Formats: sequence, structure tokens, C-alpha cells
Amino acid sequence: MAEEKDAKEEAQPKKPFLKFIILGVIALVLGAGGSAGWNFFIKGKKEEIKKEAHKPYAKKKKEKPGIAYPLDSFIVNLLDKAGRGKRYLKIKIVLEVGDEEGQRTVDSHIPQLKDTILLLLSSQSFSDINTMEGKIELKQILLSRINQVLGEGIVHRLYFTEFVVQ
Repeated sequence: MAEEKDAKEEAQPKKPFLKFIILGVIALVLGAGGSAGWNFFIKGKKEEIKKEAHKPYAKKKKEKPGIAYPLDSFIVNLLDKAGRGKRYLKIKIVLEVGDEEGQRTVDSHIPQLKDTILLLLSSQSFSDINTMEGKIELKQILLSRINQVLGEGIVHRLYFTEFVVQ
């Protein structure tokens, strides 16, 4: 029995030593993982930014700006789906055409453009155009419809210079 007590006493000092070894290994693994993560994610991004900063600006393709063609303001009643009363939209649109030929094409189709824009805007509800996504979608639809009237590729971009809902 005395030998068993001696064996138990000898075994107990080994357990704290074993715990320290396990904790040391875990700390070492976590430290190595953290260091690798830092180098991969943070340091790598900094190097990419530095490389990007040293690229010459002249190599970037510069797009020739088009001709801005402002349209008159449009004020329309919005579609009332919820029955909450009348809401109005006041909007100013600027079309970007590629050249003077495109500008002449827009000039010759003003009545058709106004009709198309008014019909499309008055079919929208407040909930359709209230969000940023709704406004972007409205821009895309307007651009598509305008190019259907004028001919594909006449209008390159469309800008809202005023957008007020009441």
C-alpha cells in the first residue's frame, strides 16, 4: 500500500507539467495561425494597395465624355397602390449622347421622348422608387425605353439631376 501512495504522489506532479505543455503547444499554434492570418490578409492587402498606387494613371483608358442633353422637368402623379393619398414625383433628367448627330436625333424626337417618360413615370408607385435599388432600376428602364424610341446606342447614360417625391 505504501508503494501505491508513492506512485500516486509521483503521478500528481506530472499532471500540472503536462497541462503546461499542452497550453504551450496551443498558444504556439494560435500564435502561428494569427501571424499567418495577419500576413495573408492585412499585409497582403497593403502590398496590393502599394502596387496599385505605383501604376501610372496614363495607362487607364479614358472614355471621351458625351454631350449632356438636359430635358425639361417632369412632374407626375405616382401610382397609388396603398390608397394613402396622392404622391407626386418631380424629376429632371439629363441624357448623355455620344455626338452632335445624337443630339440632333434627340431634338427631333422630343414629343415621343416626353410621352414615353411621362407614361413610364406615372406607372411607378412610391414603393417602386423609394429605395436606391428602385431608382437604379428606374434609370435602367428609362434608358432602355428612350433608346427604343431613338435607336439603340444614341443615349449612353441617363442622369437624375433632381428627384423629389412628395
